[in-house]
Parts: sequence; C-alpha cells; structure tokens
Amino acid sequence: MINETYTSSEEKAAQLYDKFCSRASKDDEFSDWAGYRAELTRFVINHTRSGGSLLILGAGKCNDLDLKALADHCGSITLSDYRPETAEEAFSRYGLTASSEPAQLTFLEADYVGIPDTAYLKYTELLLDIMKKLRDEQGNSLEKIAGQELQGLQTCLEQIYKDNEAYEIDLGKAAFDYAVAAGVHSQLNNSFRGLFQYVRKDVEDQGGEVKFAEDLNAAIFAVTRKHTKKIVLRFNEAVFAAAREGLVYGYEKNIIYTPKGADHPTIGTVDGARQAGEVIKELPAEDRMSCLWPLSRRRGIKFEMEVRYLSATNLSR
Repeated sequence: MINETYTSSEEKAAQLYDKFCSRASKDDEFSDWAGYRAELTRFVINHTRSGGSLLILGAGKCNDLDLKALADHCGSITLSDYRPETAEEAFSRYGLTASSEPAQLTFLEADYVGIPDTAYLKYTELLLDIMKKLRDEQGNSLEKIAGQELQGLQTCLEQIYKDNEAYEIDLGKAAFDYAVAAGVHSQLNNSFRGLFQYVRKDVEDQGGEVKFAEDLNAAIFAVTRKHTKKIVLRFNEAVFAAAREGLVYGYEKNIIYTPKGADHPTIGTVDGARQAGEVIKELPAEDRMSCLWPLSRRRGIKFEMEVRYLSATNLSR
C-alpha cells in the first residue's frame, strides 16, 4: 500500500492504516447473509432483462448477491470495487472465471470517494497524537487536554475535503444496461470514523483507557457528516449516468443494534444511507421491497434495507 520511509510516528500511522485497509470480517458473511442474498438477487433478476449487461457497485466478494445465478441470467457482469483481489475471491467462490459462460465477467477498479492514501495517513498521525494525550495527560475535557491538536485535526479534515471537491468518478457513461448499488452509500465517507476505532483500540491496548474518546469521535463526525451528502450526490451522478435502462438502488433505512441482546435494540439511521434515501425520495420507483440485512452476527447489527428499482427515464430527472 504505502512504500515510503517514515519516522517512528509515521511508521505507526502507516501500520494502522494498512491494518485498516486489509481488515477482514470475523463473521461468516457468506453463510449469515444467505437469506438477504437470495432476496436481493431475486429482485435484481426480476427487474433486469435476460442477456442484459450488469454493473455491480461495491461488489466485494459478492456475499450479498448470487453471482452464479446472475451469470446465468445476464449477458455480461462487471464487478466494480477498489480492490481487485475481492473480485478474484468472488469468481472463485462461485466457480467462475473472467471467461466463464454464459455471462462475460469482468472487473472494473474504481474509487468512489477519491481521497488519497496520503490524506488518510496524515489524519491517522494526528489522531494518534491526540489519543496519546488523552491517555496520558490530565484534564477535565477534550478541549483542555488536546484542544489545539483537535483544532489541527479538524482543519486537516476540512482541507482534505476541499482538495477532494474536483474528484470525478469514471464508470463509463451509459456503459451498462443495468447497475446495482446496494449497501454502498453508507461506506462512501466512513473511513475516517473507521480509522478512529482502529487507532483508539491500538492506543488503549498500549496503556489503558483513552479519556473523552467519545467526545473526540463526535468532533470528527461533526466535520465528516457535513460532506457526506456531496459525496453521495457525486456517486449517484456517476452511477445514474452508467446505466442505460435501470438501477437497483438499496440503502440502509434503519440500523438495529443489539449489544445488550435482542430484547434491547437500539434503532437509528446510518450516515450516507440516510442521505441516499433523501436524494431519491422524489424519484418514482418502478418497484420496491424491504428486507433485513444481518450485517454482523457477532456485533448484533442488522439493517432494515429499502431496495428500489429505478428506470433510466426517472434517473434523468
């Protein structure tokens, strides 16, 4: 991933960032998501014509879509993600290759956000500095202990987003008959908060509790959430333009979180997914369904998914 020479602080940030980028789920997603995969695949097949070309956004390992069933239905399938190795795993899992019949299978590497590794590394370094102060120094608030460093982190984030404004996603205009974007929007602007969790765990593993960590998380979220809708709109624009006939659009309408057991659920919204729903609420859907996506059995997280089929005619509004 990153092959430059670092100081000690930079090396630690690079180590954590590489760990974050190569993270793997501890759940058996392929098995756990079987019901959701069947429902979503059936919806896609029912709303795409046999022999059509299909683009799957954020395809990963295709734990949420039955690639074999889709290959039997479609004339060609393109898996799109930012990591080519995930497509290789998907093809292997379903016993397919890039030259498999009857469908032609290809991979399209694409970054839907466009924030460079160097920006995430700089953010991780600043985060490490703040969390070490919160662990080691005394004070009765985040601002008292690390106010100057916090301001520097927030300024850094704002500059990262400013530098990102001109980024363009290239999926090829009207290159596919259909596209599927399900469960992607919530991931578009989530890396900064995800890195927060990795850095926090590492610092705590090295020396105890990080004071005011939730306040720091909220301060980071206050900056990132301001930019999520713009990133969602840019992604939608590219996806809408890539589909000639229609789009299967799915987003997490609600999160059901049960850390204390199923009898005590916490229900809320997911940033990114919430904006995805707001963006398309005025677009008429040809069809829609609600279903449950059991994201993580281990963490007790499920999503109520809203899935819609939007015709290309309506996407142009």
